Amino acid sequence: MRWNKQVDWGPRPLTADQWAPLRAQIAAEDLDEVEEALEELTGFMEYFRTDVVGTPLVGVTDGQLSVVHRRHTDTWGRDLLEVTFYAAGPVGQVEPHAFDRLAKAAAALVDHLAAEGIVVERIDWTQQPYIGRPF
Repeated sequence: MRWNKQVDWGPRPLTADQWAPLRAQIAAEDLDEVEEALEELTGFMEYFRTDVVGTPLVGVTDGQLSVVHRRHTDTWGRDLLEVTFYAAGPVGQVEPHAFDRLAKAAAALVDHLAAEGIVVERIDWTQQPYIGRPF
């Protein structure tokens, strides 16, 4: 259920004008509780709406870490909460770098869910290809 890879995963190192996305697909008995817990963790962040490759992206950000979430149904018909963390900061140029930020965000989410006693069936973490940083 944990994710803790703190190095570049793309074909090239992350650059200053890119985000490293990490996606979590969360299956839980009560997705409303999971969503509330996520909102508690990100409540201090600022709302944003931007377009990424012609697709609207809406979420919250603190400037270096952005969080987007949505509900969807997987191929087996189960409801999931999909949370995507986008982090900026090339390794060796910025501290903490993007992968440290992603590891801390992933750990904070898992720890907060556990602390709140929220029953999570599973979390599948997927590293996504880097994308251009829209802001």
